[in-house]
This record gives sequence, structure tokens and C-alpha cells, in this order.
Amino acid sequence: MEEFSIKGEIEGDKSVVKVTGRIDSVTATTLDSELDKIASENNKIVLDLSQVAYLSSAGVRAIVRILQNTSKSGGGLKLASAPKHVLDVLETVGMMQVLQVYPSVEEAIADF
Repeated sequence: MEEFSIKGEIEGDKSVVKVTGRIDSVTATTLDSELDKIASENNKIVLDLSQVAYLSSAGVRAIVRILQNTSKSGGGLKLASAPKHVLDVLETVGMMQVLQVYPSVEEAIADF
């Protein structure tokens, strides 16, 4: 299993953040603080979830929090390349109606 990591890069006026590994009660606080730092510099974020092995409710909370923060500041959050098990969690907790989800990072970037 891949170790948890967060890597951000700038694509024009957007930040693309790739998350790898498990987003659980231990790693969600790191995700939360890293996304806060990124959002303070750029409030348009594409979250690449293609390498996420597991998403817990704590991870969902971190995603919802950054969605709220970026939306309040005139930006936004888009999820890209989420595997089926991640989409299933988001569907189960009723977040699919609120989140913008794209099959690829490129499509998410293009829709900003």
C-alpha cells in the first residue's frame, strides 16, 4: 500500500493536488491543513483522487471543509479521477449532489 502523501502543483490559476494512500482519521488532519495552505494561495483547487486507497468520514469532512472555504472566497473545489470505492463513500454520505466530480484532472481544470 502506498504511503499517504499530498503533492500540489500550479496549472495556470488553479492548484492541482494529488493525494495518495489512505485518507483516514490519522491522515485527514494533514490533508485538512495542507489544503488550507494551498487554498490561501489559490482558491481554485482540483483534487486528484486517483491514488486514494481508502476514504473515511474524516476524509470526507476535510473535503467538505475545503469546498466550503474555497466557495466562500469565490473559488471552488473539483474532484478528479476518483476510484469507484471513493465515489461509493461520497455517494453513501450524500455528497455527490454537492461535489463536482470529473473523470480526469484535465476535464476538471477545463471546467473552472
